[in-house]
Amino acid sequence: MATSQSTSQATSQATSYAVVTGANKGIGFGVCKKLASNGVVVVLTARDEERGLKAVESLKEFGLSDLLVFHQLDVNDPASVATLAHFIKTKFGKLDILVNNAAVTGGKLLDGDALLRMRNGEKVDLSEVGYATYELAQQCVETNFYGVERITEALIPLLQLSTSPRIINISSRAGFLKNIPNEWARTVFSDIENLTREKIDRVLKEFQKDLKEGFLEIKGWPTFAPAYTMSKAALNAYTRIMAKKIPHFHINSVCPGFVKTDMNNNTGQLSIDEGSETPVMLALLPNSLPSENFDIKEQSRYAVVTGANKGIGFGICKQLVSNGVTVVLTARDEKRGIEAVEKLKEFGVSDQVLFHQLDVTDPKSIESLANFIKTHLGKLDILVNNAGISGTNVDHDALAAAREKADSVDWRKFAYENYESTEACIRTNYYGAKLMCEAFIPLLELSDSPRIVNVSSTMGKLERIPNEWARGVLSDVESLTEEKVDEVLKKFLNDFKEGSLETNGWPPGLSAYIVSKASLTAYTRVLAKKHPSFCINAVCPGFVKTDLNFNIGYLGVDEGAESVVRLALLPNGAPSGLFFYRSEVASV
Repeated sequence: MATSQSTSQATSQATSYAVVTGANKGIGFGVCKKLASNGVVVVLTARDEERGLKAVESLKEFGLSDLLVFHQLDVNDPASVATLAHFIKTKFGKLDILVNNAAVTGGKLLDGDALLRMRNGEKVDLSEVGYATYELAQQCVETNFYGVERITEALIPLLQLSTSPRIINISSRAGFLKNIPNEWARTVFSDIENLTREKIDRVLKEFQKDLKEGFLEIKGWPTFAPAYTMSKAALNAYTRIMAKKIPHFHINSVCPGFVKTDMNNNTGQLSIDEGSETPVMLALLPNSLPSENFDIKEQSRYAVVTGANKGIGFGICKQLVSNGVTVVLTARDEKRGIEAVEKLKEFGVSDQVLFHQLDVTDPKSIESLANFIKTHLGKLDILVNNAGISGTNVDHDALAAAREKADSVDWRKFAYENYESTEACIRTNYYGAKLMCEAFIPLLELSDSPRIVNVSSTMGKLERIPNEWARGVLSDVESLTEEKVDEVLKKFLNDFKEGSLETNGWPPGLSAYIVSKASLTAYTRVLAKKHPSFCINAVCPGFVKTDLNFNIGYLGVDEGAESVVRLALLPNGAPSGLFFYRSEVASV
């Protein structure tokens, strides 16, 4: 059955059509919401018709009813799959996006707390966490692998009618080959050149046979969530095969992170909206980008985040780790940095977070970190320049007294600037980021997907700088150089020292912060032109509650970190040299 509030209106106005399986709740529901918010007509599918219709009804609250259609679907039932394909052909005449999200765990979860303790690195009796039977394991492989194959093959003819066909297979880090002790199975799945659909089938049949006979551990198969692990590993392998077979399609698999869903008893770290972000990004990739399995890589990615013991930097570390990145969390204060790493261990990521002391204003400290990365990791994939200061001194006693009298107090009324705080701000926010880039570019050049994300601010928009000469220099993208940025900063510091800020048209308040962030955004453009194979962008994460603004922001740390992490994980070929306000490209 298919229903929509205004199917005819949607089909006449929209140009892109998507099918999302297992979409009545969880990540699938989030993917539908985000795709529809991007103007895509979405066929929300679910095995249970009543739940599917309720999901469509709940999405009406977001004003998306004209872009949503429901159709019942059981990916394990060929007749159900055929009915959906016929519906798509009749109603839309083509399909642009297929998101294979429907999946089951292959077992019964008994204790969510035990699962969380296990993820946190504690030794847990697996029988406490849950159990699996042969029947449940069979159902898991049938749904997670063969169900995906069935729906994909049925809808490929309709995807071939699209000018931008996309297939996104929702996978998991559980399917990483390192989780499969069986050497033969690992070899089959990792041999991309010789991988075939028949070889995948052979591995799955051997696994199921050994499971039935009770030989999992003896034969080197996973013992925890075995069917889920094998089905997701097989799905990743199938993704590669299909991408080779149909090169003009974009076909990728993605682990959305450890998301709070019914599947894990809501013990995940990420929200549904956070988990659905990456699948939707893949669904909306531009045609110029290659089809590759870039979100499921056996080779680790390594990131350095500066100023990361708290605030946005800490949130960035947490989200990068959740996406499978090994992160070097850095902080000027060693004690606070180590405490931050310990705090991250609560999320079960102790093997993916390293700490290294770093003062971005000290060349020797930067050199020490670079040597550490080179020795222990051999390369760097992501550099996030987050360390920053306000450039002001605050009368904390007066601020505290004011807060006792009023709930809301603007801390800036109790802040003042002097030359020392101004010079420290420029040295940290601009030259610190520049020194980091210069030191780590050689290690980033060893990556196949180098990313630099400079955390900037809309405070650094050129409209906030009255000085016409400075605005002209920083806005002239074609002629902009590092030397010209230096000239602007030297002139600003000289005018501050001489007490002629207002006379010479510099910002009257938070001047060092504004000028340092404007310079950082300008430097981002210069660097992007200099290194066209890199993806280098600046981003304002929004007005986030942090110590820097005495927690008067309106966004949470996780919300602020989200836009930075999105840029850090952009696919190859993505835009470079831009300034973003959160997730949108913005003017400078």
